[in-house]
Amino acid sequence: MQDIGKIVAEKYDLEIKNIFPFRDSFIINTVKGKKIVKKNPLSPERISFIHGAKEHLYKNNFKNLDRYLCTTEGAPCFIAEDTCYTVSDVIEGTECNFENEADIIRASNLLASLHKASRGYIPLENSIPRNELGKLPGYFYKRLEDIKKLKKAAKKGRSKFDYLFLDYVDYFYNLGENTLGMLVSSKYDQMVKTAESEGIFCHHDFTQYNIVSCSEKLFLTNFEYCCFELKVYDIVNFIRRKMRKCNWDINEARIIVDEYKKTETLGEDDLLIMKILLQFPQKFWRVANRYYNSRRSWSERIFISKLQEVIDEIEGHRSFLDSFDILY
Repeated sequence: MQDIGKIVAEKYDLEIKNIFPFRDSFIINTVKGKKIVKKNPLSPERISFIHGAKEHLYKNNFKNLDRYLCTTEGAPCFIAEDTCYTVSDVIEGTECNFENEADIIRASNLLASLHKASRGYIPLENSIPRNELGKLPGYFYKRLEDIKKLKKAAKKGRSKFDYLFLDYVDYFYNLGENTLGMLVSSKYDQMVKTAESEGIFCHHDFTQYNIVSCSEKLFLTNFEYCCFELKVYDIVNFIRRKMRKCNWDINEARIIVDEYKKTETLGEDDLLIMKILLQFPQKFWRVANRYYNSRRSWSERIFISKLQEVIDEIEGHRSFLDSFDILY
């Protein structure tokens, strides 16, 4: 820990008062304020892409974010013992509350401002961009194939999870297959080309955990997953998290969409892709895939509880989709 402090002091020309561990990071008190030093599993080239994206936003007046501090040599990270580290100013505040309407409105505006400011981003030459544009049909197809394989695995099992999964797998598979058909017949490919030409990128992890409320303002943090993608991805991620706290109440989604549209455009084609994304049985696939294909960090009881949550949402989710046209 003290070695990291010495390296930061030297590379960032900072006078350090003290350093202490914080989760998987370090907090450093300096004469220029508190800094957070994070271990970053990404490569320097990927960090360069993220740094460039943040600086692009800042130059376009989106300043409520955790910019990387640069070393005296102008690099957004440093390497110590084969590990990348980034340094940022500490943003002190409280986590955004998605159950609070005022926070939802502010978060919607924050997201719209992010997308508006992201336009025209050209990555630096030494960076490795992450580009998710155009990949959605492939993701849907693969996950549907996964569900078919999981069904075969479940038929060989005798657990309560197996039986519960088999009771509902056909419903969710058919829902996903219908969703893929809607995507193929939509203007998705055209929208991808437009997004490529506009240079818009997404945060790709727009959750309450990454939004800090500080002095009546919201700040967006943790851009490690940011990438070129349709802006509706972030909106859908936001809406999905909110919907699971309000039994898929379409009026709550309407607040998000209406507030977003006050700052950034959202057309009918965007809304259709949003509906398609929200219809796909993502959580059903994720819970089952984790149960059958990964090392089980949860107990059987927790897996059953997670699957039951998805099942209990069926009627609310169906009603939400049936009412989706009011968002247009």
